[in-house]
Amino acid sequence: MSRRTPNPYRPGFNQAPARLVGRDAILAAAAEALEIAAFDGRTPRPLLLVGPRGVGKTVLLGEIATVAAQGHGWPTVAVEIRPGTPFTAELVERLRDAATLLRQATVEKGGRLRVSGGKVSAKVFGVGGEVDVVRSAAGSAAVPLDEALSDAADAATACGGGLVITVDELQLADRAELANLAAVLQQHVADHWPLVVAGAGLPSLRERDRTVTYLERGEWHELGLLEPADTREALVAPAADAGRPMDEAAADVLTRASGGYPYAVQVLGHHAWRASHGQERIGVVHACAALSAAQRDLSAGLYASRWNDASPKEREYLAALAHLPEGAGGGDVARELGQPTSGVSYLRDRLIKKGTLFPERGALRFLVPGMARWIREQADA
Repeated sequence: MSRRTPNPYRPGFNQAPARLVGRDAILAAAAEALEIAAFDGRTPRPLLLVGPRGVGKTVLLGEIATVAAQGHGWPTVAVEIRPGTPFTAELVERLRDAATLLRQATVEKGGRLRVSGGKVSAKVFGVGGEVDVVRSAAGSAAVPLDEALSDAADAATACGGGLVITVDELQLADRAELANLAAVLQQHVADHWPLVVAGAGLPSLRERDRTVTYLERGEWHELGLLEPADTREALVAPAADAGRPMDEAAADVLTRASGGYPYAVQVLGHHAWRASHGQERIGVVHACAALSAAQRDLSAGLYASRWNDASPKEREYLAALAHLPEGAGGGDVARELGQPTSGVSYLRDRLIKKGTLFPERGALRFLVPGMARWIREQADA
C-alpha cells in the first residue's frame, strides 16, 4: 500500500491556496498601506476588495492580516458581517480586546509576545504570540464605537505599534450601521493613527458607497478570474511542491476546464490529486477523471446555490443564455426571450452584481465553469 501524501489543493471557504497567484497588486497595495501607517505618520485610505464569491476575497483579508503580523507585529481585528445581524457590538468587543493586548504585551527574543499570568492565544499578533487578557468590572458595559476605536489606536501608538481592521461581507451591512463606521473612521483620519482598514464584499457594495464618502474615496480593487498563466501556476506549482508533478497535457486540460475561476481551480486540482493516488505524476487520465468528479462537486454546491438564489425571471434569463452559443451577449439573450434589450437589461445587471454572470468583450459568461451545461441538463431532465 502506497503512503498517503497530503492533498495540496484546498477547496472550501476561507482556505488559503498553497500558491496564491494573480493577486500581487492587491498584496502590494496592502504592504504599502501598512508602511504608510507605520513609517509615514499617516492613516492610509481603506482597502476595499470587491468581486463575486469564490475569487478569494476572504483569503486576501487573511493574507493582509498575516503581512501585518509578520512584517510589523501588528494585530488584526477581524469581523465578518452576517445577514440581518448588527456587527458594531462585535467590533467594539474585539477592539477592546486588542487594546488590552497591546497594553500588556511585551516582545521577547524572536518576536514572541507574552505577559505574566494566564495566557490566551493571540495568533493575530504573529505566529505563536501569547498574551493575557484582563477584564475590568465594567467590562460588560456598552462602549461607543468611537471610544473603543480611539482606545485601541491610542494603545497601539503608545507601544509603537499599529492596528489592522478587516471587515468581510460588507454588502450585508445595514446602511446606517455602515455609515456610522465610515463616519467614525473618517473623523479620525486627521489624527494620523497607525491604522489600516480593509474590507471585502460582493460587487453590489459599489452601490452602497455612494452615500459613504469614506468608502467612496477608498482604494478599490476588483477581483475576477485568473489569467491563464496564473491559473496554470495555481494548478502546477502545488503538485510539484508536494512531490507529484503534473504533466503538461494534464495542466492544459485542467486550466481550460477551470475557466480561471479560483474555486474551480482548487476543486479540479483536488480531484486530480485524488485520482492520481499512488502514482508518481498527475497525467491526462487523472485530469479527465477530475473533470467528472469536479462537475459532480460543483453541481451539488455552486450551481445549485446560484440557481436557487435567482428569481424566476433571472432563471429565465440564465436558461436563455445557457442555450445560446458561447460568445452571446445581452442583446442575443433579449432576442431569445422575445424582449427588447432594455426590457431585460435589469436582469443582466442583477446577475452580474450577484456574481453569477460577468461581461467579457461584449459577451456574457457564466462565472462558474460548466454551469451553462448544468442548466441545459436541468431543463432536459
